[in-house]
Amino acid sequence: MAPFFREYKVSVQNTKDNCLSRIRGVGMEINNNNLKAFRKDFDNAVRSLQDKYGVTISLGGITYEDERFSAKMTVINGIDPEQVARNQFDAEVWRYEHLGLQKGMYNRIFLAEDGKRYAVQGFNPKARKWPITAKSVSDGEPRICNERFTKKILNEYYVESFVSSE
Repeated sequence: MAPFFREYKVSVQNTKDNCLSRIRGVGMEINNNNLKAFRKDFDNAVRSLQDKYGVTISLGGITYEDERFSAKMTVINGIDPEQVARNQFDAEVWRYEHLGLQKGMYNRIFLAEDGKRYAVQGFNPKARKWPITAKSVSDGEPRICNERFTKKILNEYYVESFVSSE
């Protein structure tokens, strides 16, 4: 089922011409504290939509001026965080096929330059030097990696419950 939501730019203006502001008074004072409260209210408001459509909705960083603010809203298929991470991985893995990665390899273990084993967790395409996010198999610590760091992809998968708690 293809998602009917995509990324949209949310923009709210508080101008004198706004009919709502004339009816209700001045409108919202746009500052850091009120925007934090707005984000909490936004998260609460979209919760029913997330449950109804089986998606995860998030509001990106908010930029603001005196009379307006805007943010990027992202909708991803799936509610379970693990499934959302898998979907995100599969959507972005095409950029790293030259390393031997492909769809379905979320949590695939690779041998790194340092001789340790890591599980591929995802990507940050905006980070040119350190685009791969991974988790150490030995201690579960997250790590960012460059493309040379992935020395050899193994035919094993990382499972959270097998991490030693030393």
